[in-house]
Amino acid sequence: MAYFGFVGFFALAAVVQITRHVFFPEPDGPVPFATCSDGLSALYQAVERGRQAAEHGANDDDEEAALLRYRSAVLPDWRYRDSIARLCDANPKAIAVLDAIERLRYSEEHGVRHQAVELTALRRKVKDLLTASAR
Repeated sequence: MAYFGFVGFFALAAVVQITRHVFFPEPDGPVPFATCSDGLSALYQAVERGRQAAEHGANDDDEEAALLRYRSAVLPDWRYRDSIARLCDANPKAIAVLDAIERLRYSEEHGVRHQAVELTALRRKVKDLLTASAR
């Protein structure tokens, strides 16, 4: 009986934690942006930084390394995304801009992944051709 009580308590505690996390998230902390416009600009600049970071060093690594560089460059500002959305809540045009920037972020990430895969295959082909022609 004690076993079932322990398992039940553990399951209930897990459900409470998940519910708190999903429905009552902790605030992001102080938002470093004074206005909605500043926040949107920061998110867009973060996407641009991420794209540039993913391209840097693309000659010598794979998809995972490029994605890691992209995500590392984007994360500092994007962790405030929900707070920026709250700043922009009263302005439907700003919410549309936020949506567009968010779609751009995911499209850029997809592009980084696709480009890295394509470049890796092309590098391998060129290396194989060079090796074959040297024989």
